[in-house]
Amino acid sequence: MKMRDTIAIFGFSLLVSGLAVADHHEKSGAVMPAASSGQLIAVYHWPCADAEKGMSLLKEMVAYESQHSPIPYSATPAVHEDGALVSVDVHSSAESLEKAAEWQNTDEQWQAWFAEMTEACGSADDLSMSILTVQ
Repeated sequence: MKMRDTIAIFGFSLLVSGLAVADHHEKSGAVMPAASSGQLIAVYHWPCADAEKGMSLLKEMVAYESQHSPIPYSATPAVHEDGALVSVDVHSSAESLEKAAEWQNTDEQWQAWFAEMTEACGSADDLSMSILTVQ
């Protein structure tokens, strides 16, 4: 089998397996909750001068967090309707949110990406955060 055929078969199998699990969040057509009661949702909103570069960096940060954070939480990058960059994070508790922030403040790689984001987006003073408590 030629390498090209092997790559094509591998790519097709990834596509099929991705489609098979694409509906994992749906349950009998019902809407599933985004978070559970007692969890916190942190929504970060940052107007960004270079949104393309900022989003690229934000995606890298989220990928890094998912592999390196000692505090488990989920984070999803998004774009707000006003064009600002957004990260939607779900934490198990206020303590989890605090510990994640402490880790970010001391992690050199995370801080390096944040510094790059300030270069792409502008002042961190423009970054806002809203906290929602899931009922």
